[in-house]
Amino acid sequence: MTRKAIFCILFCLFLIPLPASAQEKEHIPELRSAAPERWTCEIRTKEGKTVTIDAPVHIPDVNAVPLMRVCKNYETYELAGDESFLIGKADTRKRDEIYDPDPFPDIRYPPEDLITFMQEIRSSNGGADADLIPYRVTALGPMYHVKSGKVFSRKHSFPASIADTANPWKHDATRGYRMITTQRIVGMPVFLSGTAASEISSMQTYSCITYINREHYALYIRTVTIEEIFSPDVQLLSFNHLQGILTERIVDGTLQEILEINLGYLCMGQDADEQKDALSCQLIPVWQVRGYDTYLDPVHDGILSMLSLEDPIKYDPEMIYSIYIDAVTGEQIPAIPAV
Repeated sequence: MTRKAIFCILFCLFLIPLPASAQEKEHIPELRSAAPERWTCEIRTKEGKTVTIDAPVHIPDVNAVPLMRVCKNYETYELAGDESFLIGKADTRKRDEIYDPDPFPDIRYPPEDLITFMQEIRSSNGGADADLIPYRVTALGPMYHVKSGKVFSRKHSFPASIADTANPWKHDATRGYRMITTQRIVGMPVFLSGTAASEISSMQTYSCITYINREHYALYIRTVTIEEIFSPDVQLLSFNHLQGILTERIVDGTLQEILEINLGYLCMGQDADEQKDALSCQLIPVWQVRGYDTYLDPVHDGILSMLSLEDPIKYDPEMIYSIYIDAVTGEQIPAIPAV
């Protein structure tokens, strides 16, 4: 079966009539006008626990949500300067990493300047126009000697070397950022996913940069471009319908915390082997629900973190602490297998 035929079948699935209870469909302008800026409520679970929701709702200011296919159009890697100066060197020295944006050190340039820098590199190497946007920003503090510490999974701890912030390395005062970016396509952000939950693969718009100054940086840029538009504007489930889906998960005790709700795209539609070749995939409109869901327990078990559970949930917008709901069908992505 050809790739185009596969995508046509995927598109046709969006046209299959849903049950009457799921027929609350709207174009995005209507959805945006009806949705609250924040979802605030209290929901009681079957176990009698009260879950308080106070989460911002971010819906892009666009007039349409196309269903389309994109393909890889640019990829490059550059390293300038001493790589060990960027983040440190194994068990000898490390930079302090700051996830919480509030106490970021006073760096003389904002993260947005790095987007401009990445665009310059991409353009100078013949890359097509791409709307790069920050996805996660980590501040890098000065270099320090290391001390013995631990990293943690949800069940185990392991010895490791961590930055000793009381013991500066040769009085180094340089600072910088490590930033992960994605693309905005037709005004909609493309969420990144795939490094923690193998069922999801949406890293085609992943780019990153570790930057101290123009003499010391490492960057990787990967971008896509629109290849084919299947539908210029698909209707989405109403926000009321999304609230119903999330409320059901909360009542069942599955969804236990919501920090943020975002509408955007995921790149879906091909297995890993095919992606190594054409990197062509379909953009699926989805709701990204950041917070804590018991579905994520198996994911957490395989991740080591120097932070408490609460810190990465609050400050790491990657897929590790997100679930995704198909904005057209209401299904979770990936679907939970039947028991």
